[in-house]
Amino acid sequence: MELVKEAVGTTVELPPGAAAIYEQGEVAKFLATVSPERVPNVVLIVSQTPVDPGKVAFGEFMMIKTKANLASNPRFASIALTEKLEMAGFKGELEYWTESGPYVDRINEIDFFRYNAYGGIHNLAVASVRELMDLPGKLSFLKVGVEFAAMRTLGRIGRGGPVGGAAVPPTIRSKFDSIMSIKVLAFVGGDGEADVVPVFGVLFRTPGELRFKLSSYNRRAADIKPGSPVALNVLTMELMTYQVKGTLERFEKHMGLEVGVVRVEEAYSCMPPLVAERIV
Repeated sequence: MELVKEAVGTTVELPPGAAAIYEQGEVAKFLATVSPERVPNVVLIVSQTPVDPGKVAFGEFMMIKTKANLASNPRFASIALTEKLEMAGFKGELEYWTESGPYVDRINEIDFFRYNAYGGIHNLAVASVRELMDLPGKLSFLKVGVEFAAMRTLGRIGRGGPVGGAAVPPTIRSKFDSIMSIKVLAFVGGDGEADVVPVFGVLFRTPGELRFKLSSYNRRAADIKPGSPVALNVLTMELMTYQVKGTLERFEKHMGLEVGVVRVEEAYSCMPPLVAERIV
C-alpha cells in the first residue's frame, strides 16, 4: 500500500468518496502525530471535517499529547473508518489555530459537540491535505472475520522468544481482542513523519505482547524497522477508547500468516475524566 504522492508544498483535494466519509459525524476518525522524541501517538478525533477544497479542520477537544506534538511538528496522519468498513485517509499539515469564525461554528453543529456534557469546541485547528492514502474503499466483513479467526489459531503460535512487556489490564486487552472494535496502528513512516494504518486482526498473546496481522490494506506497516516505537488505539461500539504504546520487536511468518509482534510498555485511557492518564 503506497501513498499518493504530490509535490512538496501542494495541497490535495479529498476525493468525493473520502470527503463523504469525513463529513459524517459518527465515524471513527483517528489522528496520528509524532513527538520530538520520535514516538508516535494516535487518538480519536471525531471532529475532523473537510471545510474547503484541500482543507480539513478539527477541534481541540480532550487533546493533550496531540496538541503538544503538533506544536513541535505540524505534520500528521489521519484515517477514518465507518461501521460499514468504508475507509479513507490522508497526510496533513497544521496551518493555524482559530477560536472563532465559520469553521468553528460548523464543527459545533456536529451532534457530538452540540449535545455532549463537556461543551463545544472553542479552539480549532485548520490543516491542509498533503497526500492521500491509497486505501481500499471498503473491506468485507468476511475478510475481517477470516483475519480474526486466523489470529486466534496460527496467530497464537510464537516462533520467537517472549518479549515481556507491561501487564496490560484485562479490560483493555479485551477491547483490542474483540472483533466488535476498530483498531489502528501508528508509526513513523519512511518519510520520517507520522503514519497510520488499520489493523483488524489483533491479539494480545500475553498481557504484554500484542500481535497484529499484516494484510493488503495495511502493508505499509511491513516497513517498520524492528526496535521502532509504535502506538495502537482501539475504539469500541460503546465509544470506549484506549491507546497502548510499545516497541515493534519483530515480524513473524507462519503458514502464510504474517504478524507484527509488539512489546507493550504503556497503556492510556482516552476517555473523560481520565483523558491521557497513564494506566500502565
